[in-house]
Formats: sequence, structure tokens, C-alpha cells
Amino acid sequence: MRAGFDKLKDIQKRWTEIGYVPFNRKEEIARRYKEALNRQFDKLKLDEEDKNILRYSSKVDSAKSNPRAARKMRGEREKFYSKIKQLESDIVLWENNIGFFAKSPNADNMIREVEEKIAEARRNIKILEEKVKLIDNSMYEE
Repeated sequence: MRAGFDKLKDIQKRWTEIGYVPFNRKEEIARRYKEALNRQFDKLKLDEEDKNILRYSSKVDSAKSNPRAARKMRGEREKFYSKIKQLESDIVLWENNIGFFAKSPNADNMIREVEEKIAEARRNIKILEEKVKLIDNSMYEE
């Protein structure tokens, strides 16, 4: 699995080093490349969270070759950080609400739904924190 990912990273590195591409074919070639890369990612036997992180890692790595990428990455980092704070706030609210549900009839279904929301929010926080870490590592490498 890791060897497959390393091979994909090598392909991406070589892609960014190719150089000039005719302007009138640039979008088509980039689209075909991304589709092929996504197919290869899908062949890796990973869960969706890991695929998500690996794809984002590839995006961050390929953005290094773009002079405007640092600003864009900082913007994405801030967006992710804001989303993390919002999810953390939601979790606190939902956990508080569970206390109120316990006093009502038919609370089991509501509590189960809220607990599922909390678990999903925690998974999203984990992914977002990993993406922030990737951006931070990329920004400090340069």
C-alpha cells in the first residue's frame, strides 16, 4: 500500500517537472492526468479517510510548484481551522443536548442520532487537523 502511494507521489513529482504544455491543450491534459491519478488512488486499498488525506497531501505537494500556492494554502488552512472550531463548538452543544434528551420519552433514538453526529464531527476534525498539519509542514519546508 505504501509502495503504491510512493509510486504515485513519484509520478506526481515527474508530472510537475514536465515543463511547457501547449496552452490550448493544458486543461484537457490536466483533466486526464487527474482522472488517471484518481483511478490509481482508488486502486489502493485504503479507507475513505486515508484516501482523502493522501489526495490532499498530493494536492499540497503539487501546489509547491505554483508561486501563488502559498497564499492559497494559507487561505485553505484558515478555512480548515475555522471549520474545526465550528465542529468543536457543535460537539459541545450536542453533548449538552444529550443531557436534555435523557429526560424525555423516546430519547434513545434522539441520543443515538446525536452520538452519530458527534462521531462524524470528530472524524471530520481528525481529517481537517491532518490537512492543516500537511499545509504547515509544506509551508515550513520552503
